[in-house]
Amino acid sequence: MGFHKLLQKQIKQYLTLEFAENNEFKSFFKAINDSYLTFERDKNLMNHAFQESEKEYREVNEDLKSEDELKTNTIKNLYESLQEDEENYDAFNEEEKNNSLFISKYISEQIRKRKETENRLSRTVELLKTLLANLPAGILMEDENRKLLFTNQSFCDVFSIPMLPETMIGVDCTNSEEQYKSLFKEPEAFSPRINEILAERKVVTNELLERVDGRFLERDYIPISIGNESEGHLWRYVDVTQSIQNRNLLEQSEKRSRLIMNASLNAIITIDSNGIITFWNSPAETIFGWEKEEVLGKDLSEIIIPHQYAEAHNRGMKHYMKTGDGPVLNRHFEITAINRNGNEFPIEISIIPIKQNGETFFCSFIQDISERKKAEENLKSQEEKYRNIIANMNLGLMVVDNDEIIQFANQSFLSISGYEMDDLLGKNASEVFATEENSEIMNSKKEMRENGVSDVYQLCVKNKSGEPRWWAIGGAPEYDDKGELIGSIGIHLDVTEQKQLEIALEKEKIKAQEASKAKEAFLANMSHEIRTPLNAIIGFLRELEKQELTELQKKYIENSSIASKHLLAIINNILDISKIEAGEMSLDYEDFVFENAITNVISVLQSKAEQKGLNLTANISKAIHQVLNGDALRLEQILFNLVGNALKFTQKGEIAVNCELISDTDVSQEVSISISDTGIGMDKKFVDTIFNKFSQEDKAITRRYGGTGLGMAITKEFVQLMEGRIDVESEKNKGTTIRINLSFNKGNEKNINKIHVDKESVRIDNISILLVEDNDLNRLVAQNSLQYFNCKVTEAENGLEALEILRRQDFDVILMDIQMPEMDGIEATKIIRNEFKLTTPIIALTANVFKSEIEKCREAGMDDYIAKPFDEKVMIETIAKHVRNNTTSLSVNAKEIASTNKLYNLNSVYDLSKGNVKFIDSMMLIFVEQTAVILEKIEQKIINDNFMEVGQLIHEIKPSIEIFEINSIIDDVKALEKLVRETQDKEQMLALFESINIVLKKAVAQIQGNELRK
Repeated sequence: MGFHKLLQKQIKQYLTLEFAENNEFKSFFKAINDSYLTFERDKNLMNHAFQESEKEYREVNEDLKSEDELKTNTIKNLYESLQEDEENYDAFNEEEKNNSLFISKYISEQIRKRKETENRLSRTVELLKTLLANLPAGILMEDENRKLLFTNQSFCDVFSIPMLPETMIGVDCTNSEEQYKSLFKEPEAFSPRINEILAERKVVTNELLERVDGRFLERDYIPISIGNESEGHLWRYVDVTQSIQNRNLLEQSEKRSRLIMNASLNAIITIDSNGIITFWNSPAETIFGWEKEEVLGKDLSEIIIPHQYAEAHNRGMKHYMKTGDGPVLNRHFEITAINRNGNEFPIEISIIPIKQNGETFFCSFIQDISERKKAEENLKSQEEKYRNIIANMNLGLMVVDNDEIIQFANQSFLSISGYEMDDLLGKNASEVFATEENSEIMNSKKEMRENGVSDVYQLCVKNKSGEPRWWAIGGAPEYDDKGELIGSIGIHLDVTEQKQLEIALEKEKIKAQEASKAKEAFLANMSHEIRTPLNAIIGFLRELEKQELTELQKKYIENSSIASKHLLAIINNILDISKIEAGEMSLDYEDFVFENAITNVISVLQSKAEQKGLNLTANISKAIHQVLNGDALRLEQILFNLVGNALKFTQKGEIAVNCELISDTDVSQEVSISISDTGIGMDKKFVDTIFNKFSQEDKAITRRYGGTGLGMAITKEFVQLMEGRIDVESEKNKGTTIRINLSFNKGNEKNINKIHVDKESVRIDNISILLVEDNDLNRLVAQNSLQYFNCKVTEAENGLEALEILRRQDFDVILMDIQMPEMDGIEATKIIRNEFKLTTPIIALTANVFKSEIEKCREAGMDDYIAKPFDEKVMIETIAKHVRNNTTSLSVNAKEIASTNKLYNLNSVYDLSKGNVKFIDSMMLIFVEQTAVILEKIEQKIINDNFMEVGQLIHEIKPSIEIFEINSIIDDVKALEKLVRETQDKEQMLALFESINIVLKKAVAQIQGNELRK
């Protein structure tokens, strides 16, 4: 069995085997064995405990030794520290120095004080951090290894860092410049500059950086060192954008101020309190002759102040600096200055003292008044001269106040009025000179002066003797220096003799006008009496020509026709001269083909040239515009006269018509037309009188060639009416050249095409006509002409018969004679329009073609006229213009639209419409819209001096005015067109346009109210 080895040893030693193996002793042996085992275990535990305790004691012992050594060293260091504090240590006695308790208490006190110091330092650090955190500048503090020690929110904002400052502590900033360099305009230079600053470790201030967003940053750098040891880096970034902008604005303001001061008309000079020049502008250079660089920094008294005034200047400066009082400051005064050449001249100067930043300087504004002084001297001399003139002139001068109380009168006024000075001074001028007849005029003149209006007028007054005298008075308001009305001044001239002569001339003028009217009436009556039978003669000859005749009869008819037409030409010439003298001749401007006007004349006269064996040619320059605007009929009349004369006085050779271009613009051309012949020519003396009325070179020529001597006179009048020029070159027995120069506006070919279309559509078949004519022969002639067109003609011998017929029957057109018994055509027309309210076209048949007679016809309500003796073609075209074949198909409503009592007439529109009511409405709408736009454009173009476009706009609207027959302004439109073409008188253009504008707007309003609303 397994007993403890000691127990086994004892059993073997002291007991026999028998005892040892006896079962009865086994329990005993087991108990002993357990005791051995327990003792062994306890012994081992004890030994282990002793070993551990020994180890712990040894460690404690070592710790105690270390602690003892540490205490010893501490006490030693403490003593050494105390010895370093010689002041306190030396104050200890030996007992205190060896007393540990004393030393301990002393040290405790020092520790307490140190903690208080550390607390204060900690608060200071926190305060500093708070201060730096709240600075508007971005702050970044790094250690020597560029680890972030501190930053604030402003730094994060500047660099757009989305982190809180406290979370960034300890961040490595080594490569941060690479991360944020893209924020700046020069990113490639940002990082190298950071590295350069770190390498140099020198203070950097006010380094300017520009960001890509336009903002500016100012950077400062401070290296942090303790002793000679580098401890880190301090960066400061400040947003100085506003400062930069303010600085730029300030620089601009200063630059602008310098420019303004240099642009000033006055010299501007500033000096400091010692009189030294600090500013000198450009006008100062001009006035004084010194350049700015030459005078800056020099004493003003040595530059522009004459020697005799220098001392007073210096004394005044000292007085002001001492007392603040300067009698010449802050006001204008005149003084003498000196220029670079040493010449003295007068100046006007004002000196303003200015205090800035504790310093005083003086700003002078100087003007050279040399010219003004000369002007003042001249004015003074002129005033003296005019004072003498007023006192001695032959014109009477009178001055009155606002109440018309006489204040002054010169000697001439006293002479013409008969009064003495004492008789007039203090008297009311109206009471002294006015009569009952002119008192209202005097009052109106006073009102004009009160409104600042001057004028010249004549007035009948009474002198001192009570005699009536006529004075020419030039009155004007009088103002004082402040611009306030204080009265009026009148210049008076006695024009009694002239006035009496004027009254006599006025009476003679009235007589002349009455004589002219009598002449016109005589010519009108004679024209009627001659043209009426002549109309019958020409008409019947025309009818005979249509019959089958023998050769002899044809010859008689041809000669009779030639004679009647010659008689008609003489009558027309006499009437043309009469109309020109009466001022009734006018031009009708329209577009025409220039070449056609020339060839028409050549074609008509070609047969006569061939009869005489003459060569009649025409040469027209290709440079002449195809379509011109002017009076083609008058042009042809001129050419018929001139070419006809050339044919008359040329027996052999040729007549050449040459047309050349003189000048050309965008809107007009000047054309020269020359008529050259190889005829008998003229003596130079007669050339000078060729344009006189009834002028012939000699009686032999008159007998041989005939003529009234009116053709050239009429031709010149027509040329002048067209504002052209006519010249004659002639040599006896060699020939004559007559040259006319005329100006035309360029026309529009579309207008020509329209005219051709209208002419091609001339038809009057089957229309009903009321013929009102008292002469049987004229009725018969008209009937014969109209029967070829199957017209239904009803006759009336006077106005009364016509009215009776119109009560029962409607007609397409009425042909109305003017002079008839019982009731004339004018009175009958008025009744037809005003009482019967008929809109039937009425065409006058008149032998009196004076403008006044034509106006009477139109005012009465007639639509057109045909001159007797009438040309059959003209009569048919005139009727066709107002009545077409399909006129009868027009609705009653359409006929009722026309009204002669309005500013417009729609007859021409109806003719164009051919019965199409929609066409009429469209024409009216276009006219209304176009007129408003063009009127606005014309006014604007006149205001902007764009006269060429004004002419084009007038030309554009003129056809519409004629189509709508707004006849009251046609002459004004032509006058404005001429004014634009030939002058630059804007004021006259605006005045003429205003009258046209008013009438057109009224016409448009009438059309909108009367026609378009229907």
